[in-house]
This record gives sequence, structure tokens and C-alpha cells, in this order.
Amino acid sequence: MSRLARPAVWCAAGVALCAGVLVPAAAGAVVGVDGVRAAGTARSVVPDQTSGREITRYDVTADVAADGTVQVALDFDFDFGDDPGHGPYLSLPTRVRYDDEWDRRFRYRDVSVTSPTGAPAALDVEDDGSAVVWRIGDPDVDDVSGVQTYHVEYTADGLLNPANAQHSGDELYWNVIGPGWEIPLGDLSVRVTGPAPVEGAVCFSGPYGSDEPCSSATADGDTATYAQDLLPVGALLTVTTGWPAGTFPGVEPILVPPLDPVAGLRPLTAGGAVALLVVVGGIGLAAARVRRVGRDRAYLGLTPGLRPGDGAGDGQAAGFRDRRSPVAVQFVPPPGVRPGEVGTLVDEKADPTDVTATLVDLAVRGYLRIDEVPRSDPRKKPKDWTLVRLRPVDDTLLAFERTLLDRIFAGREEVRLSDLRTTFASSMAEVQKGMYAHVTTTGWFRANPQRVRTSWVALGIVLLVLGFAGAVVVLATGMQVAGLALVPAAVALVGLVVTVLSHWAPARTADGTAVLAQALGFRRYLATAEADQLRFEEGEDIFSRYLPYAIVFGLTERWARVFADLAAQGRTTAQPGWYTGRSDALVAGYWATHLAGAVGSFSAVATSALSAPTPGSSGGSGSSGGFSGGGVGGGGGGGW
Repeated sequence: MSRLARPAVWCAAGVALCAGVLVPAAAGAVVGVDGVRAAGTARSVVPDQTSGREITRYDVTADVAADGTVQVALDFDFDFGDDPGHGPYLSLPTRVRYDDEWDRRFRYRDVSVTSPTGAPAALDVEDDGSAVVWRIGDPDVDDVSGVQTYHVEYTADGLLNPANAQHSGDELYWNVIGPGWEIPLGDLSVRVTGPAPVEGAVCFSGPYGSDEPCSSATADGDTATYAQDLLPVGALLTVTTGWPAGTFPGVEPILVPPLDPVAGLRPLTAGGAVALLVVVGGIGLAAARVRRVGRDRAYLGLTPGLRPGDGAGDGQAAGFRDRRSPVAVQFVPPPGVRPGEVGTLVDEKADPTDVTATLVDLAVRGYLRIDEVPRSDPRKKPKDWTLVRLRPVDDTLLAFERTLLDRIFAGREEVRLSDLRTTFASSMAEVQKGMYAHVTTTGWFRANPQRVRTSWVALGIVLLVLGFAGAVVVLATGMQVAGLALVPAAVALVGLVVTVLSHWAPARTADGTAVLAQALGFRRYLATAEADQLRFEEGEDIFSRYLPYAIVFGLTERWARVFADLAAQGRTTAQPGWYTGRSDALVAGYWATHLAGAVGSFSAVATSALSAPTPGSSGGSGSSGGFSGGGVGGGGGGGW
């Protein structure tokens, strides 16, 4: 798939979307929450939303040229209310994440500001590499009051989305009002013109992710007009304007490599003897420390995976683990060890995937049920699920399992998985913290692996900051001592190495290493077992029992396919009761085939939903599946 591809499809050029969100390009066509709002209709009086600062009128005109540049003119009335100040400020993103390999850049130039009402309109520009802030006003004048009008003009580049395999038209999917506004806005209007007739126009307003339409959207010839009556703090306004493919020939998003926060530290030339001593000595000490305290322990004289029995562990000799020791295949998971524990033990990290595996394990054990949300086309894989509580928490659950159930349901009996996206991140961190605490108190690690890594990273950052600051001081003061600046630079390099070594700092105990060997042996079984090699009693749901472990090991779809193969061979296997979906698919002989795809999808979507922070925009398509805040641009504003 092209790197420009996005999950959006235009139904047909110049025609409303299948879902009905894109208006036809017929002259004067208008859609809105409150019916129609014809061009030229007099504006209604917008009530004050606050006694403090607010914007009572916000007019945007965007003229999109054939080369993809956008000439923006902004007129707005800034009401200082009962809080006089210097003036307003606007912030616009200059870089957002596009995908795993690229960032998307936006460029702004030819910025000018005036105030028809005579308010101070000097422009101060701040750019932190990811956003630009325009402060309007005089820093020496802080008593501007009343309602002041401001006029801002600028040229933007990089906002256009060209046609691609996923949508047939060129489009401007634009966050006119982004998530960073600290004051409410009222009486908003947006007018977008282009070099060709507009094929469709749609807009969204509300909090991030809302698909509620704005007050009105009009497509007439080469112009699209949008309006929104009120936007309280936290609400966004996103507009989508479409043109025929090829309207903007050769225009593509501006993609650049992501920023590297330590790029400036890596190019280091050899310097004086002191700097070399710091580098060699510091790195040597850090490496020796990791080797001494960061190596796993193991029971000596015992087959990997075995532990001393009958409480004789205290007297069993232990030494450093030999990572080359062979691992025997295990046909069952470590006895009494839950999937989330296994995932945290194996890679020393409580990953979101481990939380997802715990969720599925709780479903298998009867604490909840996972129901597919039906799709309009039943032939497609599910993309959302409903989690239904079946049993309350009890004393048999581990602490982090109780936390997971409590935070997911939070006093309700069922919840959509999609509803947890962007809201569960803090709860996810709490569950992960509980996992780290559990594997530590169980005696599998010499110390909490998260805290160990954090302490190493903290030390590395301190050395980095001290080294960088020292180099800046030496260079800024012009000290004429040859090679002196290399000494703090060497300290910074040692700090960087300490940060990298934090990955190897946690260490397992001999008991933890024994359980690790059992877990790795079971992973080998899940990774290599074929359908005709499985041995289980009739009616035994081995698929469900081992599925959470397969999720932890990244073998979800393979494990499901093994049971799909069993169904194809005509063998009867127990159908899971913790998962419900299409009735025509979840029948005897066919459920495994269906779950081969559905379970893999659930695992991936659940991991993403449970761990997703409030996302930034990558500039996807808004012609289908659009929502407020999903476009490019945006940023925020307020007063200072």
C-alpha cells in the first residue's frame, strides 16, 4: 500500500458519500445540525460563553492554489472580558507523526498581522520544531481591554491530501480549530476556494473524535463555505473540501524523518586525554556494573526449568545463567503462572500486549464475555467488540487482574472496546505498575525491573544534561583551553551509554530463570505444534486455555489457524463460550475458521485501544470516516 494510503473511499466523484456525510457539489447545497443556512443569511447574535476572554467572531478565508499552497486570511474579534492583557496568540503545528517512518511537515510564511481597532499588533514568533506560536501584541502593554479586531494573513504549505488508492479525489482535510484552544469561540465561518469546482464539503465539530456535523456546510462552484455557531473550550472544528483528482498535480504531503532528540550528541570527535579517560572509564564502569548486577541467576546442577522442591531452594547453589543452555519443549504453560505474568517475565516489561492477554484470560475464566459488534457487511472481519461483565472480582484474582476489571468496567456492566480508546491510558499504566510489583514480590526479579530501568535512565539523563550544559558553558564563554569542551561532551556520551544499558539492567532471580525456561519451552510448543500433533481430551477447550499465552508470544493467529486446521480435518473441538460473533460462523466445525481471523484482529485492536493516548493528527482522509480533530493543521490559541 502506498505510504499516502488512508482508510477512506469516495463513493463517486461529485456525489454524496455512501454514509451520507459528504454533500453533493450542487450549487447552494447545505447540510447542518439545524437545517439549512443559506449563503448571505444574517448572522445571529452570539451569546457570551464566559465573562473572561473569548472570541466572538472568527472568519477564515482559504484560497488553495494549483500548486497546493494555501493563502489564509483570518479576521477575528477578541473579547478580553474582565481579563485585560497583551493580546491573543495562535499556535499551529509544524510537524506531526505520519507513520512509523515519517513525520508530516507544515510550513507557514509571509505572516502579517494588523488590528483595525488600533490594538497593539506586533508579532513575536516562537518555533520549537513541532509547533509555531504567534504572539500578537506589545509585551510592554498589558492592559488591552474590550473587544479588539485582528487581521492575520499567512501562506501555508503541506496541507493538501492528494488522491490515492483509498480515495479518488484531492482534498483539504483541515482542523480549522484544533485541540489547543484555551478560550471558547463563537460565530465561526470558513470559506475555502480552489482552482476547480468543489466536489463535496463536510465539516465536524465537537470534542476530538466527534462525527457530529457543524452548523452548516455549503458547496457552490469552486467555493465551499462552513459555519459553526459556538465552540466551547475543548471543542474542535474540522472541514473537508474535495476536488477532482489531479486538481493539484504533483502535490504530496511533505514527509521528513522524525526528530532524533540525541542526534546532536552522536557525532563526537576524539579529543584530549581527559575526555578519552572519561569515556573509557565511565563506559567501562557502567558495563561492569550491568554485568555484575544485571545478569540473571540460575540454579546450578538442575535442568533448566526445574526448581528445588520441598522448600529446599535456600540451600540450592545458584550462579549466573548461561543463556546458551538448551530449552526443552514444554507442552503446558508454567503451572499456576498467568499469561500476564509470563509476558512480563519473558521480556522484563509489562507490555500493553500482556494486558490484552490478561483480558482474554479473564474472559476464558468466566469474568467477562467478548461480543463482536455486527458489521453492515457480515463477510468482513469485526472491527469493534463489546466487553460484558459476567462475574464480580473475587479473592482468586491477582491484584493487577482486579485493577484491570475495575478500570475497564468502572461501575458499568458492559463497554465498547472502541470507547476505551484514548481514555484508558492512565488505567493501563496502573495495571502495568501492578504487573511489575507482582513479578517482583513473587521473587522472580532481584528488584522491580521498571524501577531499575528508570533509575539507570535517570542517571543517564543527569549525565547528559550536565555534559551538554558544561559544553555550552565552555563554548559560550570562549575558554581558550584546547580540548576542554570535549570533557563535558565525554560526560554526555557516558550518560547516553548508561541510558542504553538500562535495557539490560534488570536481573531475574534463580527462581525467575527457572520459570522463564518453562515459559520459553511452552512458547516453542505453540510455535511448532501442528493440528495432528495436538493431544487433548474430547470437550477440553485447549484452544481457549492456551490462547492468552499465544497472544503474549505473538502467536495468536498461528494458534487459531491450528484449530482451523482441526476443523477442516473434521475433528470436533470445544467451542469457546467466552466469545460470541456471527451466528452463521460460530457453529460446530466453523468457529475456529472464523476465530482464526477474528481473534487476531481483537488482540491487535484491543492492545491499541487500551494503550492509545489522545492521538495527534497525521493528516488522513476526511471524505469518509472523518471526525473532528482528524485533519491537518489545527493547533490552538488564547490570550496572553
